[in-house]
Amino acid sequence: MARDPLLLGARSHPHRMGGTGKEVARAAKGRLRAEYADVRAAIAVVAQGSSSRVTLSGLRFGDQLLARLAPEARMAGVALVPSWWPDDAGCDLTVCRVDG
Repeated sequence: MARDPLLLGARSHPHRMGGTGKEVARAAKGRLRAEYADVRAAIAVVAQGSSSRVTLSGLRFGDQLLARLAPEARMAGVALVPSWWPDDAGCDLTVCRVDG
């Protein structure tokens, strides 16, 4: 008996697991862009003094974000402090003020 592929998500928004290489690459690129925007926004919030720290959880591209955004963070007077997950699965990233 043949079974239908396993669908994920609500009935109004189902997705098949997996996908073509292009679909996976497009999804990863979109996630990287979103995480980049989130970290830049956190840098701005902390640099403006609206918050003393912001923690972003569940980042999949922490290593790339740190490499790209560390100079911007330093210029804004904030630090990016990663908390790496086991097995290189991602990280949480705290943006905090640099004292001094």
